[in-house]
Amino acid sequence: MHLIRCPFKMKLDFKHFNIKFEKNTVIIAGAGPGSKKLITLKLKYILGISDVVIYDALVNKSVLKLCHRKAILIYAGKTKKQSCTQSDINNLMIKYANQNKRVLRLKGGDVSFFSRGSQEVEFLKKNKINFQVFSAISSSQASLNAINQNFFDGKKICNLFTGHKKVNSKSKVVDYNFLSKNKGRIFIYMGISQIKEIIKNLILKGIKSSEKVSIVKNASLTNQKIFKTNVKNCATFIEKNKISSPAIIIIR
Repeated sequence: MHLIRCPFKMKLDFKHFNIKFEKNTVIIAGAGPGSKKLITLKLKYILGISDVVIYDALVNKSVLKLCHRKAILIYAGKTKKQSCTQSDINNLMIKYANQNKRVLRLKGGDVSFFSRGSQEVEFLKKNKINFQVFSAISSSQASLNAINQNFFDGKKICNLFTGHKKVNSKSKVVDYNFLSKNKGRIFIYMGISQIKEIIKNLILKGIKSSEKVSIVKNASLTNQKIFKTNVKNCATFIEKNKISSPAIIIIR
């Protein structure tokens, strides 16, 4: 799979794209995997007309430079010094929408991939706030492009899951037996901190220790790094090389 960048500048009339970003509306949009060059044309347009932009930690700051100079920019990510809860984000969306603002809720990657986008949609529905959802290039797509692979590689299935805290063998959220046995490529989002537990359970359920592993850190950015190892050595490799988030772990 290859991401194709347009080599020339295009003048587009966005009126023909049927983009209606009215006041008292929230748009939930993905900012792509990181590179400013990989945002969608729709996002570029709405960044310039948004009154309020509520953005996550993984949104490239250069993307925010496309915002209108009078736009209110609100950081909604999590750091050691600051943490914004989902409730805080929900309250911000409804607060500014009810002030007759055009609100952009901006997330890293694609909004449908482990971003709590569905929770925010349900919240907006419940509170009768007009909204739209704009897709984007996902981090897994950019990671595959980095290692010159595709989702399926001749198989009929691929697996994507998030390495959240509930990843033990008794977890009902992660079906390690299915992941180990179906032969499809495995993508682990946000799995660096839990990789020892994840690998232990995959091996316990029968995955081959020799299966290849690619780790793509900062996919699509100028500081992108690619690491290669195998299932058996994955956890110790990550620790030894001090690999930190954000990174996508790809098995097979």
